[in-house]
Amino acid sequence: MGHCIRAIIGTYQSIQKLANDWVYAKEIELPQGYGMIFLTDELLDDITELYDVPDDFCYSELDYFTIATDQLLQQYTFHTKLAYVETDYFGGIGTQGGVLYENGRIRIAPHSGDGTINLLLRELGVKCLANKDEFDSLNLGNYRHMTEY
Repeated sequence: MGHCIRAIIGTYQSIQKLANDWVYAKEIELPQGYGMIFLTDELLDDITELYDVPDDFCYSELDYFTIATDQLLQQYTFHTKLAYVETDYFGGIGTQGGVLYENGRIRIAPHSGDGTINLLLRELGVKCLANKDEFDSLNLGNYRHMTEY
C-alpha cells in the first residue's frame, strides 16, 4: 500500500490559524493537540498566486517543496513551529523528507531519508506512545493520500 502526502503539521491552534486564512486549506485534527493541512494542488496554486513567486522547487533534498511553501512557512511561524513533511512510498520503498520552521526561519534544514519525519515531529514536541514512534503516535499512517480527506 502506498503513502504519498505533502503536509504542514503543527499545534492544532497554529494549523487552525493557517486554515482560516486559506480557502483550500482544510485542517485535520491529530492526537496530542496537533493538526495537519495537506498541501493540495489547489492550495499550492492559491499560495503561489498570492505570493506572486515562481512555481519553482527550492531545495534539492525535497521533491515537492516550492518557493511559495517557503514563503508561507516563513510568514506563519512567528511565535510557533511548523513542519513541512512529504512522503512517497509504495510497497515499503520510497522517500520521506521535510523541514522545520520556527519564528520565521528554518530551524531544521531540509533533508530526506529514514527518520526525517520522526525527527521533525519530535522537535515539534510530539510524544511517543508505548511501542510507537512519533509518526504512528499521531496516526499519520491513516492519511495515505491527500485526496481522501
